[in-house]
Amino acid sequence: MSPDLRREVFRKLFHFLSLIYLAAFHFLGRLPALAAIGAWIALEVGIEALRLRRPALNEALMRFFGGIHRKEEARKVSGILWTSIGSWLTIATFGARPEAVTAALLCLACGDTAAAIVGRRLGRVQIGAFGRQKTLEGSLACLAACAGVGWACGFNGAALALGALAATLVELLPVPVDDNLWLPFVSGAVFFWLG
Repeated sequence: MSPDLRREVFRKLFHFLSLIYLAAFHFLGRLPALAAIGAWIALEVGIEALRLRRPALNEALMRFFGGIHRKEEARKVSGILWTSIGSWLTIATFGARPEAVTAALLCLACGDTAAAIVGRRLGRVQIGAFGRQKTLEGSLACLAACAGVGWACGFNGAALALGALAATLVELLPVPVDDNLWLPFVSGAVFFWLG
């Protein structure tokens, strides 16, 4: 495994920490989970603000967490914050249907990870636009992973197909801010309304 692929695998496995939010939702309940995740987001905002204002602290954190950040994240807010906010928004908005929240957060963890690993390891057909390095193989892996988790959560028909497709398109296209913010929310909306 190349160092670049190893770094991407490590980074994407970090996405599985979003399953902590899912566990909090299921075991604590919607409102306590939102409070806990909200407190975590507030802490993250503070850390990000301090890190971006203090070059020595930023450098130390980048070294400590080496491998899970992208180079451009050394000078901007990290994907961890966007993943947390996207998960919070998904639980807050669609928490009345736990299966929709579960499918959406699993799409974030599994779909985005599948896209990155398969795309980097097996990707040959470039389909990325606007400077994004995306491959057909990675997008198909994302679609398959999201369809698999949607099916495991009890979705079928249009809800399953469109929920998986929505997650895949958010991962593929250049969405504003960060795809980790929008992927669970958009797929959650589809699962919630069509499921």
